[in-house]
Amino acid sequence: MLFGFIFINCISLRAQLNYVPTDLDKSALEGIIVEKYYIADSKDSKNKEGGSLPKGSVTYRIYVDLKPGYNMQAVYGGRIHDLRIETTTEFFNNTYSGETTGDQIDSKKINENTVALDSWVTIGAATNSHFGILKSDDKDGSIIKRKGLDEADGLIAGKISPVTYYGLDLGFFQKTEKASLFSSNDGSWVIFGGMKGPTEANRILIAQLTTDGKLSYELNIQVGNPTGDSFQFVAKNPEGTEIQFDGLMLKK
Repeated sequence: MLFGFIFINCISLRAQLNYVPTDLDKSALEGIIVEKYYIADSKDSKNKEGGSLPKGSVTYRIYVDLKPGYNMQAVYGGRIHDLRIETTTEFFNNTYSGETTGDQIDSKKINENTVALDSWVTIGAATNSHFGILKSDDKDGSIIKRKGLDEADGLIAGKISPVTYYGLDLGFFQKTEKASLFSSNDGSWVIFGGMKGPTEANRILIAQLTTDGKLSYELNIQVGNPTGDSFQFVAKNPEGTEIQFDGLMLKK
């Protein structure tokens, strides 16, 4: 089983696969993109149906930008590679129809109260029938009726595969209080078979996070190459064949 070692034990696959990334593989991760997707206005803050959303809260989307041909497989935390997503205040989790992973967001409810601004993790999906893409790449109009998203909503229709997770308490993305630090040193969220981005740019959405605080993170990811091999990029302290990529860490 390709993913069994990392997803069950949340440590490097190298002992199982003995794959040594090539120089091309080492440059497969072109960047981590943090998009300021939306800023909550007074109308959003007055709508309490989905919970309290402070005016000025920013909805961020985090994308993994890969070279063509490579696929995204997992985001994980392991023995020496913590997974951390943090804010100086709290993350907003919609209580009306919010979900823990992007593939579970009901596209038919995306325009109800503040559902479109919910916090969640994902690999690719932004609703149960749409992938997430940068608003600057969105040329197909919008299904979201909200000022600022009504021309480009960062959604593109497609066939969505489910996100699977191991060793994580995704109940964090249902909390309404003290939702400030999501972390793990023995967990992951994954997509079996890997996923390429929905556009030629090959950018894969991995999280949507809304907060009125300062965002920070420490991420580790598993990537697949065109020949079917898997390898890992880590935020710090690489071991063996792991590749350090500084962009996987955003400090406070």
